[in-house]
Amino acid sequence: MLRPSSSFVANQRLISMKERRSNQRSKAISFHSCRLWMMPEGPEVRTLCDQLQPAVGMQLKDIYFLSGRYVTHGVPVGFAEFYPTLINNQHDQRQNVVQQWRVKGKFMYIILDHGYCGNNISHQEDWQRSIWITLGMSGRFVNEKRSSQQTTPARWYMEFSNKTKLFYYDPRNFGTLRFSLSRQELQNKLESLGPDILWSEDLFPVEMFLNIVKKQNPQLNICKFLMDQKRISGIGNYLLAEGLYKAKVDPYASLNELSDDQYRVLFHKLRTTAQKSYRANGVTRASGGTYTDTYGEPGKFVFELECYGRDIASNHQPVIQDTNGPHGRTIWYTKEQLFMPMTQRHSLSTISSMETRSNIKPNLDSTSTSPISLPISGGTTAHLTSSLSKSSEVSSVEALSAYLTEPSWKEALSPYISSSDEFQMIASFLAKEYDQGITIFPPKHEIFAALNYCSLYNVKVVIVGQDPYFNPNQGHGLAFSVREGVPIPPSLKNIFKEAIADVGIRPPTSGCLESWAKQGVLLLNTVLTVRSGEPNSHAGKGWEIFTDHILQTVNKELDGVVFLLWGAPAAKKAALVNRKKNHAVIQCSHPSPLSATKTKTPFLGSRCFSRVNAALDNLGEDEIDWNIT
Repeated sequence: MLRPSSSFVANQRLISMKERRSNQRSKAISFHSCRLWMMPEGPEVRTLCDQLQPAVGMQLKDIYFLSGRYVTHGVPVGFAEFYPTLINNQHDQRQNVVQQWRVKGKFMYIILDHGYCGNNISHQEDWQRSIWITLGMSGRFVNEKRSSQQTTPARWYMEFSNKTKLFYYDPRNFGTLRFSLSRQELQNKLESLGPDILWSEDLFPVEMFLNIVKKQNPQLNICKFLMDQKRISGIGNYLLAEGLYKAKVDPYASLNELSDDQYRVLFHKLRTTAQKSYRANGVTRASGGTYTDTYGEPGKFVFELECYGRDIASNHQPVIQDTNGPHGRTIWYTKEQLFMPMTQRHSLSTISSMETRSNIKPNLDSTSTSPISLPISGGTTAHLTSSLSKSSEVSSVEALSAYLTEPSWKEALSPYISSSDEFQMIASFLAKEYDQGITIFPPKHEIFAALNYCSLYNVKVVIVGQDPYFNPNQGHGLAFSVREGVPIPPSLKNIFKEAIADVGIRPPTSGCLESWAKQGVLLLNTVLTVRSGEPNSHAGKGWEIFTDHILQTVNKELDGVVFLLWGAPAAKKAALVNRKKNHAVIQCSHPSPLSATKTKTPFLGSRCFSRVNAALDNLGEDEIDWNIT
């Protein structure tokens, strides 16, 4: 065993501070045992970082190297210079307190307090103590009790001031440890990594992803691009395989073979897969696992891999495992993902970038070889300003669906739109209405506003309305919402009244709910159009089946969505929600003055908004700011 030559006495002030922590916090610092069921990627490394967060504020007492490469090849890089800064004596004022334990992508690092070192080195501008940890594919942290049960010794462990010891195991010796005294060195490392796939949409929007793609060599393979941590951090082999499979992307394709729409879908699949994995705390099978969260509890969510490591994919197709993938590593995929047969791909290996782009038509599903069409920007275009039924260039279905411009919804609903009798019935009915000069609300370009304002993979809350407002200039495609400057209708007044009483929002001056939609609230009416002055005039024309399909898509594609159902018609939608997907359902009466206080579950006093936020918090999602902005 290789160990440092000396250790130091714990600082008594730190012990006193530690003793003042709550019992729950103290309990959390036992570093519960865990096991990785997948190669550690961004989600798993972040979960492990969460397990180590209780050490923040504690004093690092000593570091021991027990086995593996550190014994064979000597101490890790930078340790000889780092260790003397931990030596304490009566003249030193250091505390060696863990200030941060953080992660970016698959890179984990610890920062200690500045402390003090001889020759005033701590006063140098570049001075900062940090420890960098790169996890191997089988790496894991365990507590001292669990470590004593292992048949093989740990790679290394750290000892903290309350005698807690954190052991690191990696039987395959793939993980690394590095020590640094340079602030700039750590900063350079972090800056060399691309944006983290698990960052929020504000920090890493899809537009940033598209800009990164455009800066690459168009002939670069998609796997090599996604696995390069300098471009995007946090994606490893299983996220790669899962994302490509779910987005129906050929792993052998070059960057120039994908449209912007396909990149948007791929990005959302990668992000949502990573989010599901992170929320699962490593539990990847319906039967559960042994991975635990910070407090030793098993993962709350079931996240099951659909392609990676399987013989049969979730679509019931055989999984192909190529041990020499396009990125030099194993890749899992199904035949349906291939944009062209592999023999044809090999024959095209010498074709120029422009020829490749013009000749390849990606196979997006098992029944179609047409690429996803690009969205129509701005919602409406010149050739659609005339009535739907008079268009000589497009069918009524194509004309109506053109107003659905949000890429993720367009991709998810296209098979249904193109093949279902119900949508054909809706489109034909509307074409006749427009052809007869009937005024229909909302305007054409706002029929799908609920979807266009809130992408599929941003949905956190679903609120179901009935049919649109039937008076001029009121509705604009979002359930219960009215345009700026329009008097607030009675139902919406009650909605605001409850939100003020429940979560203390500022009294709204507008009834426009766009700010809710942009935060992930899908404001979906059951029927999406109505004749002017004739409520429920478009009920029973097929919209109900279409919007049911939208809700089924949310239920299938997402985990942990809160369904806020107001009134009896909306309550019937609860049957579409699979509770095993960790969705939450909150029900009460409709906010209409006719029913807001007159049922067994009245709307006023329901505290439905705070209940939604509590459910989101339990799911690990950001709460909704219900203020109208």
